[in-house]
Amino acid sequence: MPPKLPPALPFLILLSFLFFYLYSTSLLPHSPPSSAATTTTTTKTRTTSCNFFKGNWILDRTKSAKPLYDESCPFHRNSWNCLRNHRENMGLINSWRWVPKDCELPKIDPERFLELMRNRNIGLVGDSLNENFLVSFLCILRVADGSAKKWKRKGAWRGAYFPKFNVTVSYHRAVLLAKYEWQPKQPTMNDGQKGIYRVDVDIPAEDWATITDYYDVLIFNTGHWWGYDKFPKETPLVFYRAGQPILPPLGLFDGFKVVLESMVSYIEREIPRKTLKFWRLQSPRHFYGGDWNQNGSCLLNEPLKEHEQQWSE
Repeated sequence: MPPKLPPALPFLILLSFLFFYLYSTSLLPHSPPSSAATTTTTTKTRTTSCNFFKGNWILDRTKSAKPLYDESCPFHRNSWNCLRNHRENMGLINSWRWVPKDCELPKIDPERFLELMRNRNIGLVGDSLNENFLVSFLCILRVADGSAKKWKRKGAWRGAYFPKFNVTVSYHRAVLLAKYEWQPKQPTMNDGQKGIYRVDVDIPAEDWATITDYYDVLIFNTGHWWGYDKFPKETPLVFYRAGQPILPPLGLFDGFKVVLESMVSYIEREIPRKTLKFWRLQSPRHFYGGDWNQNGSCLLNEPLKEHEQQWSE
């Protein structure tokens, strides 16, 4: 059995994951937080309530603003490796730093983080936002352990093992979190649909339902797949509970709410209490020149302003 989590570890992990989240989405401002996003920090002289999500992007040209890793990191997909592909203005992009209003957000120390997580495992579950997050996370942690190896066991989509610290960090792809499957149209039906995606709101996706005991920390997300660009009226989501269609049928966003409620209930009920759990926020869309499936790309060199944010409709 792994040792108990040190008392200070949850706070340090929160800082670390918050840093990586902000870093990996450095062109995207964040949504207003819930009350759960407020954390108490202690200084030498006083204790203050700190909301890490309330602050500003600051252009920081100092040496400390440079990335901790370079284009040689093996955990990037080649098409996603902005450093290797010479994405323009990477120096400027990497100079933006998130500064909370009433507290400090220290830069991650990969070796200290891995030492604190020694003999433990971290899992990310959700869509490509968590996958992108994972890539930066792995590349930064690799600075402290150059012998890190790719890891894709237990159904993980991608991940890494850090042998120096006996730590595994991996990602399980489950874009809706709940189980869903394609059901082709019945020949006798003539309703303009090609078929449906059945979503069982009370059943977690198999990609993560059986692996939660393995992880000491889990980070969940879902959001960007809940849009009509992914599931148009010709191939809609149809929601089921206890094996039966939900009546009256739920719209896309009502179904999203029901799935979230069901998955949170499942996580609270089935995942061991000792497991440290996080819910990652969604970020605004930022496609230009087309949508995600129409050769859209991000051409920005600075954080989005509030009026420039794009959210799924």
